[in-house]
Amino acid sequence: MSRLDWLVRVVTAEENVPDSCFIVGIAEDQYGESGHFIFQAGLTAPDEQSRRLELDSYCILNETGGVHYGGLKKVSLSPSRISFQFNPEAVAELDLPAPEIELDIAPEADLEQLRAGLRRVLTYGNPEKVPEISEL
Repeated sequence: MSRLDWLVRVVTAEENVPDSCFIVGIAEDQYGESGHFIFQAGLTAPDEQSRRLELDSYCILNETGGVHYGGLKKVSLSPSRISFQFNPEAVAELDLPAPEIELDIAPEADLEQLRAGLRRVLTYGNPEKVPEISEL
């Protein structure tokens, strides 16, 4: 397990209607300069083209500029910590230091918004790409 050197202080979860997606973001600051993860899911079910291109699940982005669809095996959330277990393709695409990533959560972060937002995003689309979810 690798602990990233930033603390989750900012949580956002909102619909982006112009881009037809729901977005959950976690970051140390409001600009995401110290580090961030963004999780996105469509507002409508994936279409046939998305399924053919394997773009039929949630999308993960981070500060390295990496983008990966699906890619999580497991997510665990507690009041003070979140951990992710990524598949090898996601580790490479997102340039992560290890397949298992852990982040501490600051007391001021909106844990309920994070929990509800991740449940919505990570269960979107292809059921084969939905990760195991603990404590969400």
